[in-house]
Amino acid sequence: MKRLCVEAEALCRAVAPDLAGGPLYIVLPSDLPAELRPRVASDGCTMRHLDLILRPMLERAGRWRGRGPAMLIDAPTIASGERHRPRFVRRRVFGVSAFGIVLHELAHVLDAGPGDADPPAELVAFGRAILTADESVAPTNGPGAAVPWRWHEWRFIRTALHLAHRAAACGVALWPSGVFDASDYGLSPTRAYMRALGDEPDRFAGRDFATIFATPVPPAFAGLWRADMRRWLSQSEPTDELSQALATGERRILIPSMERTPC
Repeated sequence: MKRLCVEAEALCRAVAPDLAGGPLYIVLPSDLPAELRPRVASDGCTMRHLDLILRPMLERAGRWRGRGPAMLIDAPTIASGERHRPRFVRRRVFGVSAFGIVLHELAHVLDAGPGDADPPAELVAFGRAILTADESVAPTNGPGAAVPWRWHEWRFIRTALHLAHRAAACGVALWPSGVFDASDYGLSPTRAYMRALGDEPDRFAGRDFATIFATPVPPAFAGLWRADMRRWLSQSEPTDELSQALATGERRILIPSMERTPC
């Protein structure tokens, strides 16, 4: 499993020049002390300040190189999702599935942007509490959540599709839905978003994501996202949680109305 982390880090650096030579921490939950292990099984997770939460463990392992993105990748949970396949198929697809999870978390890292250089201690403590929360805490996104697409808005989707395209160019046999399956989040199928993005992944291959984010999205992509939001909201019962999610996530939900310019 150590090899998985090494190969995953190499893939991340190959598809995201924004990482440059800075620290990137890909960690297996099995390497964490008991008090830091997530209580709820999850293929992967990342959050702001995760590197600071993991710092004591990283220092003991001789891995700490300063502030940088961090993610947890749970290999046994990923493998359990492939149990329905024959054994020889499971062995072949496990690595691809794991890389899809890694790129999903990397899309979150890139979408969120740089974190605070010196965050307040209470924010780090809050992140730790979220990391170790038990099953009694309702999911905040994904299947079963009141707002399934929360933290997976249009900019995240765009990022995930670019990463999937770049991974395929690196020889990873990965479908875009292996990085982000939009249907699981109450949205149109991933293939519809890929079509709407058009040739943008080809045109921006090798560019950093800061350049991509500074470029207006294709009109078809913006239209699909807006249609998904209209459809989802029209089918949803108004609740305090929904109102709060819309208010706090307005920046992530709205696509600026801008004329598209050539790259």
